[in-house]
Amino acid sequence: MKIFINRKKSKWVITVIFAILLIFLILLVGNMIYSQITHKVPAFFGYSVMNIISRSMEPDIPKNTFILIQRVDPELLKEGDIITFYSSDPTIKGLPNTHRIIQIIFEDNQKLFVTKGDANAIPDLYDVKPEDIIGVYVKNIASLGKLGAVFQNKTFIFILLVVPAAVLFVLEIINLTKTAKNIKKDDDAQEAVKEDEKIDPTGKSE
Repeated sequence: MKIFINRKKSKWVITVIFAILLIFLILLVGNMIYSQITHKVPAFFGYSVMNIISRSMEPDIPKNTFILIQRVDPELLKEGDIITFYSSDPTIKGLPNTHRIIQIIFEDNQKLFVTKGDANAIPDLYDVKPEDIIGVYVKNIASLGKLGAVFQNKTFIFILLVVPAAVLFVLEIINLTKTAKNIKKDDDAQEAVKEDEKIDPTGKSE
């Protein structure tokens, strides 16, 4: 009985873990697809996670670092803030870029932000408009960077998806086999009862 209960608990735990991992992967892939199709950065409760793929903000933000950014009112931004914005530079137009505000200017009664990568020699050639700002940098997420590297490993993806699915499949086969055996036992028991009912008190069958 204890073995049966332990097996049932193990199956339940594996199912929950697999479901959580599957939901995480769906959100991760969905986020990537959304970003690729719309070229927009999705936000969850006002926060977004970005992967920095250049060295322009080193040493504060190394290449391949994941950062957390927060939606912000452009009026609250100041010089020295690091912002993520949709670039107007023709070479990366419309793509997210993360640089530091080095100056705030006004042109034609419009507020513009002059930005520069900490590791770059010169400021960005195109100023940032308030409506192009995605959010302000909050912090690096080192653990997520390591997790991202792990998720790029095909072996890990195989283990993450295939192994739990295989375990669940085997457990389900075992469960179906046991159910089939129990059904057969019930049928045999019912047949035995019917046979007993056919025998009269004298021991003679009809």
